[in-house]
Amino acid sequence: MSGDGAADGGSDRTSEAGESGGSLTDRAAAAADSDVSEWLSLEPGEEVVWVGEPTELRMVGTLVTGVVLIPFLIGILILLFSPLSYLGIKHTDYVVTTRSLYVKQGVLSTNIESVDLDRIQNTEFTQSFWGTQLGFGTIEISTAGSSGADISFDDVEDARDVREEISRVQREAGGGGRDGTGGGSGDRASGRRAASADQLDELVAELRATREALERVEARMNERSDDPHSDGRSADPLSGDGVDGPTADREEN
Repeated sequence: MSGDGAADGGSDRTSEAGESGGSLTDRAAAAADSDVSEWLSLEPGEEVVWVGEPTELRMVGTLVTGVVLIPFLIGILILLFSPLSYLGIKHTDYVVTTRSLYVKQGVLSTNIESVDLDRIQNTEFTQSFWGTQLGFGTIEISTAGSSGADISFDDVEDARDVREEISRVQREAGGGGRDGTGGGSGDRASGRRAASADQLDELVAELRATREALERVEARMNERSDDPHSDGRSADPLSGDGVDGPTADREEN
């Protein structure tokens, strides 16, 4: 029995070690499914790939700045308001799914922003002084036609790895996943392209019908101008009524 218990304990420790040494995606997704389910509604087929939040290490810069400026009033104010910064960290979530990126913020109220993967044009990685020293950074995501970042993952740990993960998921969503079924964003993009093609076909059909109508009007005008029994009247292609020509005017005179 004791041997079985030791074996079970060893297997448990091995499992825990495997989880702690897993990939960035595995660790984040396993830790946050229950948290994001409270505010994030996933579409059918959409799966959570990564979840994170701003690191508490960014408070280091705030606290150091406050301590340095204690001789001045501003330093005391910084330290007094630092708990609000901590609340902001704990009430911010970043989520990457197989279709979109999400940012949830708010202490008293909740604000949720999202960007579809197929709309992402560029991602940028930046680090502040404290971020360089403590190993966190910011990922700014912009879409086509935007003048700046649409959303950003501020002060996240392993920011370079997170950016690479976003790029990987975006490639799979746009070019098809490993299972060959294609990503959800790629399906929506294909649907929009199909809708645009249908609209173009409708426009071409309307132009063709307009051209045919003009050709019929032109043919009718030519027929009436060549008719010897038109009695000197020029044809009106729209009403079909004739108007008196110069010959009729001379007869009246």
